[in-house]
Amino acid sequence: MPESTKPATFRGGEVVNRLGPVQRIVIDRLHVVFDWCKRVYDALAEPLRKDPDAPSFRLSSPETHTTTIDGDVGWGNRPPARIHCGRCDALIDQPTSLDDIDCDHCVAEYSNEEFTDLQLAHLICPVCGDRMEHGQRHPQTFDVPEWATCHSCRYHWEFKHSY
Repeated sequence: MPESTKPATFRGGEVVNRLGPVQRIVIDRLHVVFDWCKRVYDALAEPLRKDPDAPSFRLSSPETHTTTIDGDVGWGNRPPARIHCGRCDALIDQPTSLDDIDCDHCVAEYSNEEFTDLQLAHLICPVCGDRMEHGQRHPQTFDVPEWATCHSCRYHWEFKHSY
């Protein structure tokens, strides 16, 4: 039996292959190709791996029908609002839709039901704190914002209603 075709033998726990020079070149080149493929795979997969330092990743609720990363639905989940005081025109923060509205600059106090009587300056993103774009789809029916989107972190809120 020629030297290059003899089966591998074990000597002291090591496998001793009896390969010819051409076979060794082919195997070496296969190792190079395999290592290159592994580096390409790692480079492609790295952005998809979970970052342990990143905040949790949640998809928005299906009711929002958007391609946002995070979101909520319902008036009870409305983002914090910044409202103009009806008496002194100062900006008042309303952390949740159920909180009463108290002006820090004058003595004006409003219940949460009086939200529609005051002028909304903007909604504040609960995720990153930036100003949100907001709007109404049915201004003849509702006098509150029906949606809001944060362009910084892609948070989206929808006012859920039945037609």
